Amino acid sequence: MRQNDRSKLQQALSDKRMLEQVVNSPDAKALASMLSQGTDQSSLKKIAENAAKGDTSQLKALIQSISSAPGGAELLQRLGNTFGQK
Repeated sequence: MRQNDRSKLQQALSDKRMLEQVVNSPDAKALASMLSQGTDQSSLKKIAENAAKGDTSQLKALIQSISSAPGGAELLQRLGNTFGQK
């Protein structure tokens, strides 16, 4: 990820109102549905914990599986654009 992209993401993540809008969006709900269909909550928690510690291999695999699901890539693109617009 480029430095400019990181700073935009950091700004977006610090904007609580914008985060609420994204979390409550239909795209975020669709992503949550996709995640819950393929992976249980404890596994998702472990993936997040590992990523926070620097091991992103499982997170990358999860994102790849979402990207390859029907409509998944478009969903991730729309969510990414939402963060880029704010």
